[in-house]
Amino acid sequence: MGDYDLVGLTAVICLFGLPFLCGIIAIVASAWTKAACHQKDVDLKHHMLASGMSAEEIERVLNAGKGVETSVETWSDRES
Repeated sequence: MGDYDLVGLTAVICLFGLPFLCGIIAIVASAWTKAACHQKDVDLKHHMLASGMSAEEIERVLNAGKGVETSVETWSDRES
């Protein structure tokens, strides 16, 4: 095996292997991040349920800041 064979092999590995490896790492990191966010969301919901919050209260807390409007009926609305 001469020096040219080693240079060629290194070039092929760098040209094809590194982008492939970076792509695999990006896919795994993205999936890992999504799973961690989902687990935190589930833990928050369980904590809110354990503290006695109703489903409507939990929905209101989770949608706060997302621009989702929920209709909340107040006492003054009921009297009218």
